[in-house]
Amino acid sequence: MAVVDAHLHLFKAHSEAYPRLVFEGMVPAERQEPAEELLEAMEGAGVDHAVVVPLSAHDRYLAELLADYPGRFAGVGVYDEEAEDGAGQVARRADQAGIQGLRFYGFGGEEGQAPETLDVFPTLEAMRDHDMKVWFYGSPDQVGLLDGTMKLLPGLKVVLNHLGFCPDIWMELAIDEYMRPRFDIPLPPDSLELIEQLAADHPDDLYVHVSGQYAFTQTDYPNPDLQEVVDRIYAAFGADRMLNASDWPWIKVQPGYAEVLSLVDHYLPGLNAEERAAIRGGTAKSLFNF
Repeated sequence: MAVVDAHLHLFKAHSEAYPRLVFEGMVPAERQEPAEELLEAMEGAGVDHAVVVPLSAHDRYLAELLADYPGRFAGVGVYDEEAEDGAGQVARRADQAGIQGLRFYGFGGEEGQAPETLDVFPTLEAMRDHDMKVWFYGSPDQVGLLDGTMKLLPGLKVVLNHLGFCPDIWMELAIDEYMRPRFDIPLPPDSLELIEQLAADHPDDLYVHVSGQYAFTQTDYPNPDLQEVVDRIYAAFGADRMLNASDWPWIKVQPGYAEVLSLVDHYLPGLNAEERAAIRGGTAKSLFNF
């Protein structure tokens, strides 16, 4: 069974040709993380494919990667709130860049708002119709909007990022000594029950990453304080709805690429061969064309 790293970031230095998010302390304008270093790490760790997510709603480098390395990568873009064609960006960006999904940092509405009145709802409807995957990383109030949206749009495939944690990334984000995201959230997080219920309510369309451990742990590798979180995520989702991911480049120095991908074996040593293969690549292969 192929091994898939189901979430990571590659990017060029910021320029007119390659615009992107600039965030001093983590991704200053001069920083770049090109594919060549990642591919070397993938080779050493026995990883066959990867899902690449840009830092912002700019697809140029991602489109180049998908063209230059056919079969190695799948692409998930970042939802463009400023797109003049609104929901039309789904088909346009799939055609122009080859992306197979869009990442959302929540849906932008207010808690309790009717999902069909959300500005993003037409985009989500178009994504369902084009079999594009939703990458979701939002706060608990936004999870409620996600739940309502999925009920109105059966068949919309959603992948919760980073073990289903629900930070308000623009309010709670800090940067650690390795220039990577950091959140000071109690463990297990208060939002975990909400994610467990969401998993039960959407057994056919909701998935979750095994990733982002470095951002939430308060202990050294292999981050034993996350054991309960992983156990409960596994109980709620099962292996066929879990995708292992590195979140490169934030982990390439500490704890290391192969090390972070091996965390699934630290946390879930009792997996049978079929379950382990699903988490390490089978689930991702069922969602993406490489």
